[in-house]
Amino acid sequence: MGQSVVSRPTKLMGILGAIAGAAIAVGVPWVVLANGAGAGLGGFAISLLSMIGIMGGVALAIVAVFFSIVIPSKTSKN
Repeated sequence: MGQSVVSRPTKLMGILGAIAGAAIAVGVPWVVLANGAGAGLGGFAISLLSMIGIMGGVALAIVAVFFSIVIPSKTSKN
């Protein structure tokens, strides 16, 4: 008994993950910078939240592309 694993990149999931990551990396700092001063946040807090948003978006994009490449697209038993 054998098992066959076919590993082909699923491009759509990688592309969607990269787009979502870019949206988070751009959107979070945009909202924080636009509304942070009005909400009473200090300069350090605004900078910190912006950097967390950028790093989170980049991490999401990298993980989505990585897993779209390495996860098998088809498995079957012979």
